[in-house]
Amino acid sequence: MTTLLLLLAQQLPADSPLAPLLADAKALVVAFTAADCPVSKLYRPKLDRLEKDLKARGVRVLIVSADDPAMTKLLDVRRATEVFLIDDGRKVRYRGALDDQYGLDYKKDAPSKTWLLDALEAVLAGKAPAVANTDAPGCPIEKAVAATGKTTYHKDVAPILSKRCVECHRPGEIGPFSLLSYADVKKVGRRVKEAVASRRMPPWHASPEAGSWHNDRSLTDAEIQSIVHWVDGGTPEGDPKDGPPARAFTDGWAIGTPDVVYKLPKPEAVPAEGAVDYRYLRVPTRLKEDRWVAAMEIRPSARKVVHHVLVFVQYPLHRLNEQPPVDGGLEHGYFAIMVPGEGPTVFPEGLGKKIPAGGWLIFQIHYTTIGEPMEDQTGIGIIWAKKPAAKEVVTKGIVNTWIAIPPGAARHKEEAVLMFDQDARILGLLPHMHVRGKAFRYTAIHPDGREEVLLDIPRYDFNWQTCYRPKDLRVKAGTKIRATAWFDNSKDNPANPDPAKEVRFGQQSWEEMLIGYVDFVRD
Repeated sequence: MTTLLLLLAQQLPADSPLAPLLADAKALVVAFTAADCPVSKLYRPKLDRLEKDLKARGVRVLIVSADDPAMTKLLDVRRATEVFLIDDGRKVRYRGALDDQYGLDYKKDAPSKTWLLDALEAVLAGKAPAVANTDAPGCPIEKAVAATGKTTYHKDVAPILSKRCVECHRPGEIGPFSLLSYADVKKVGRRVKEAVASRRMPPWHASPEAGSWHNDRSLTDAEIQSIVHWVDGGTPEGDPKDGPPARAFTDGWAIGTPDVVYKLPKPEAVPAEGAVDYRYLRVPTRLKEDRWVAAMEIRPSARKVVHHVLVFVQYPLHRLNEQPPVDGGLEHGYFAIMVPGEGPTVFPEGLGKKIPAGGWLIFQIHYTTIGEPMEDQTGIGIIWAKKPAAKEVVTKGIVNTWIAIPPGAARHKEEAVLMFDQDARILGLLPHMHVRGKAFRYTAIHPDGREEVLLDIPRYDFNWQTCYRPKDLRVKAGTKIRATAWFDNSKDNPANPDPAKEVRFGQQSWEEMLIGYVDFVRD
């Protein structure tokens, strides 16, 4: 196989299948893409425009499927988004990322580096590119390896995936590919290995040093090594009899058939690219009496473009004195939520939230583009409690709207505090920041002055916003909970839109937030 050094130092052979494409072109761009790779999908509209724009300048663009083994072997392709620039003398002058706009863990509204176009301008001017090689983002290329390992899919890997992964990685859910069968997993083995070895997947960011959680989905070191050894050993299947029983999933609503579904009035159009302003949409409940909720689930019809949804309850005019202020999900929290990595809300027996007679639901939806236009009609399904809840679940936000993150700061700290005026049992902790978010911590300051770390997130990820549900966490009246957030506004943060800019509080992802949500009941 041709190595990277040879590719950047030598010409392609005259009999290369790419050589004829240079016969009447000033240069050739070969861009690899994969239909099931999220980063490839984001870049595809840009590649299509590039193909049209460069044709007039005598530059040919060839978009190639990363599933083509001949082409990936010819150019030693490592990532599904890798691009190559070849001059009219058949010499590879640049390979790597098209630009720095998209990656596995980030998405910017515009690139700050345009490596391919810069290299192309240099080559067309008869100069050497200033940058000839970069790391391409996106999914690793799958390559066939003889199955020689002793770790097998059915015995060692399937139990891990069934327990931790297939809830999202199955048809119709948020995972970009299915992991339900051996054939499914073998096809994306390198992706799975890379994701678990880096602990990017499953999405769980709590330090094991603090807290004990009902919904802990993290993998142990031994589980990670099993997956790594299986992929490195050629992904042997093993005996299906050794595998776990197939998990049963409910098609559609995870809470079961809802008693009622409240949907947006009409489908919302989401473009292929660009920033999308938050949408606020009101839906009437038409309830004749107050009802308590036992379980609820927000389901978009186009989940891939819905980053998160907050739902608020608006009381009828004659009962506005009972309504918590609707502040967009700040200090007064929310009624219901859907964020990446979170499932439906099912309240413990005797607990719940209330919707008043004649009330309205307000949907706040943050749409995100994925490289193709879509329409979405999000709805919330509700199962009513058979009787009024003994205790009402309250959601509050520990908020600091006065944050100011200096330009270039690599670890800027901001804080906010909430005090409990009664004894309380905490049901959930959900930290929220944007793309400059680096780390987050909840600390209880007990009435006697003792401090206790409740939740520590040493590596915050804007793409996955988990509600951490403690097994048993109670606080006394007078306890303060301090939310501490650290932000990375430096050039070393690949998701940073502009490290030269001071950043303040705001809704859009290029602004920032410090909100530590707390679900609790008063004891």
